[in-house]
Amino acid sequence: MSKGTKTPQVVVAATRDDTAFKAVALRRSDGSAELLWSKRMPADGGTWNEFAAQCGLASAASGSRATVVGLDSTAVVFYKISTPHVGKEETAAIVRMQAESLLPLPQDQIEVAWRTAPSTNGTVDVTIAAARRDYLHRFAQDIRAFDPRNILPACEGTVRAWQELFTEGRQHAVVLSIGASSSQISLVGNGLVINAAVLDTGMNDLAADPDPTSASGSVALSERYAHDIRTVLESLAWKEAASRPLFVLSDGGGAIESVIAALRAAELDAKASLPKAAALRVPPDFGSRDVYEYRVPLGLALMRLDAPPRGLDLLERIAEARQQEQAKSAWYSTALAAALAVVMLAALIVVAYFIDVASEKRLTALVSQPPFKEAAERQALLRTVARHRPDMLGLLTELSAGENNGIVLDDFHFKKGQLASISGRADNMEQMWKYQANLLDQKNIKDVEITSQSQDAKSKKITFTMAFHYKNFTKKGGSL
Repeated sequence: MSKGTKTPQVVVAATRDDTAFKAVALRRSDGSAELLWSKRMPADGGTWNEFAAQCGLASAASGSRATVVGLDSTAVVFYKISTPHVGKEETAAIVRMQAESLLPLPQDQIEVAWRTAPSTNGTVDVTIAAARRDYLHRFAQDIRAFDPRNILPACEGTVRAWQELFTEGRQHAVVLSIGASSSQISLVGNGLVINAAVLDTGMNDLAADPDPTSASGSVALSERYAHDIRTVLESLAWKEAASRPLFVLSDGGGAIESVIAALRAAELDAKASLPKAAALRVPPDFGSRDVYEYRVPLGLALMRLDAPPRGLDLLERIAEARQQEQAKSAWYSTALAAALAVVMLAALIVVAYFIDVASEKRLTALVSQPPFKEAAERQALLRTVARHRPDMLGLLTELSAGENNGIVLDDFHFKKGQLASISGRADNMEQMWKYQANLLDQKNIKDVEITSQSQDAKSKKITFTMAFHYKNFTKKGGSL
């Protein structure tokens, strides 16, 4: 999760589906969850800002409240890969490389979140959720009134609600949630979504059958819908999905029961999973059908109350991108300050030069005078100092060369006959190594070595120090 792992006192979760905006507020106490309120607003013509105001979020203090928003799963693509059992940073690098080959768009147009499953036989299964970067950033802008701590795929909330608030909840299964115009199929392992897909058929389409319970209606439904469900399961790894029971979330109504009957007729082992309001402490007027209606925001809120939270947080990627932009801006500010310092230094050097020239003229006039020897020695000393002045402008230019996103320099040590050193911060190890490579590419910088590195426990940033030689100035007995 992107803004800390401390469990909040109250969680507000909001989603938007084909028909309405929906939100709930939950708090967990004494080992159980309590529903504080639920809100609903028609989606047609409404906005997230209007819904936030209806939920009372515009004026409420957010100190003890966390907000999570569900992203429509039709905007998210899931992939499942296997990697060697390595560290988090190495796994992240593998995920980036795999994503480049799997995704249909360039990496700079995609945001991804990923989660690993427990290791088996030295390999780790990784679930990747990907969304278009421009869509995700527009969505984050639309929901800014909610000030969300997390953006999770809506199917994550569906599966979490199914486990705690419906019958037949299990650690390994296939869960089918049928909406008004689409159906969400989720492959569940260890209680979490490990793969998912959306079928562009919902209850509005299924209701077009004149009588799904009749022979002709059942055949039409099984040929159209059940075949599509089987195709989706094959895309989710059929061998794994076929060995798991298929649970259809149901409100107990006849329409979904007819769909389950048709799936069974198509030789799919479908079972109904019904809501159980008793699993929540709810107001008297909030019944089982309401649990079904608000299943996505309820599940998202429960995920945020879990300790530790384990959702595929797409907001974290946005936050990282913003931090990189801020770090880039900070780098430019540092570079600008360094450039100004260089200009000042150059001015001082020019002034010193003209002072040297003026001094030389005066000393020349003194050649015929008795103190000439002393003056000549002074002039020789001035020329020696000028000859040994470091090329600070050239060095600072090389220190800032190349793309150094995420790098902020804090300290710089430069003294004749000693190794030069710089200290700074990076968002991650990869940025630090890239900066070291950039320095090695410079003509006059040699033998760049990372002498220290550590990770801040809170910010997770990498603090580092690098030492290097610059021309011959840093070598004993050498000169520029």
